[in-house]
Amino acid sequence: MKIVFEDRVPVDIAVAECSCVAGTALCNHNVALLFQTAHYSTLNLAAVPPVLSCTETEQRWHKPRTMGVKPGRVSDMVFLSSKPKQFTVADGVRSKRYKAVRGELPDPDVLKVDEQYQDFTADIAPLITTMAISADVPLVDSAFGKVQAGSPISYQHPVPVSRVVVRHPDAPLPPPLPVDGYRLEPTNCQFVCTHQQHLHLQSLATTFDMARKIEVATREQSNSVEWHRVRRPRITSSRFREICHVRGQSSAEILSQRIRKGVDQTAAMKRGLALEPVAIQEYCRMKNTNYWPCGFVIHPDAPWLGSSPDGLVFDPTESPPFGLVEIKCPNAKSYVDCSYLKMQSGTMKLKQTHSYYWQVQGQLLLTGMEWCDFVVFAEEDILIQRIYRDCEVAKTIREKGDYFFFYFYMTV
Repeated sequence: MKIVFEDRVPVDIAVAECSCVAGTALCNHNVALLFQTAHYSTLNLAAVPPVLSCTETEQRWHKPRTMGVKPGRVSDMVFLSSKPKQFTVADGVRSKRYKAVRGELPDPDVLKVDEQYQDFTADIAPLITTMAISADVPLVDSAFGKVQAGSPISYQHPVPVSRVVVRHPDAPLPPPLPVDGYRLEPTNCQFVCTHQQHLHLQSLATTFDMARKIEVATREQSNSVEWHRVRRPRITSSRFREICHVRGQSSAEILSQRIRKGVDQTAAMKRGLALEPVAIQEYCRMKNTNYWPCGFVIHPDAPWLGSSPDGLVFDPTESPPFGLVEIKCPNAKSYVDCSYLKMQSGTMKLKQTHSYYWQVQGQLLLTGMEWCDFVVFAEEDILIQRIYRDCEVAKTIREKGDYFFFYFYMTV
């Protein structure tokens, strides 16, 4: 490598050569050398500094590479230990939220802090006297009752917002899911179970009453421990298209392993969960419908299958008036950018070959509903498509879903 500078201000390069293939034209080695030389000049180094080993330099393990910690709500944080504690079933569910003050908020004695400690000097008065607690500060509602405006509880634990949307107060109560008296047609799938497999099927078996209690108990969906528990041994509707189109035994076994492994929550999934309440409000406003959250639905005739619709809706203009809603919140400016939609008869519609279509049909199959509103809530617009039951797809889901479960997914 050879670089010759001209003695002038500013300095110009007279000759730049390198032994590499691009050395006679444009060489990155020459550019790198110039940048490195400029760096040494900035540091006022007269010579190239020696290369030190890791034991000859200061340790760097305590220096963070990025400033990635940002403030957030206490209720959104997950507290973990370097050594996870082993909880047993008898321990039950433990909550991180607690109320240190007995009785209803606000406690009258707490509002008289300044009065109680008025004779104390600042150096010996308790810390609570510095929090500007006074009966003169207005009270606001919180998850724990009335608290003073501006206090940490007022914004860390606000009043839980009801997810139910009512635009027709005189509407009848939503039907329990699965629908009363709705039965699934038997399939031709034949499988001889071992004793252990038979016991496993018995553990999955449910009655209509049990299925409805499970649906009510899991309406928080991914925020519910019970929701994760009941869906783990079952095939859910988001996988129906995959299991109906898998080819070959090896591919089916690989798919079965992937389903058992589950999917970690991605940034796109978190974004969808955060935007879902906004999408529901906009959908109900546009379609003038009532909305109720929905949990995990299991049908007693096929307890190895399950589905989690985003909600149950009431539309007085439709017959029957009750249906489902499935909401997608893609990270896109407009729904026209979504690959799972295509133009049909001048209208953007969900592709019938996409997994979302099979997911909706699976929800209709297990709940007994006749229609579902498929909602795509983009950044700048929204698409609402009413999808009705497709009997052929439902039949395929039932037959191939049973076959996949018994021959590949159920391993005891």
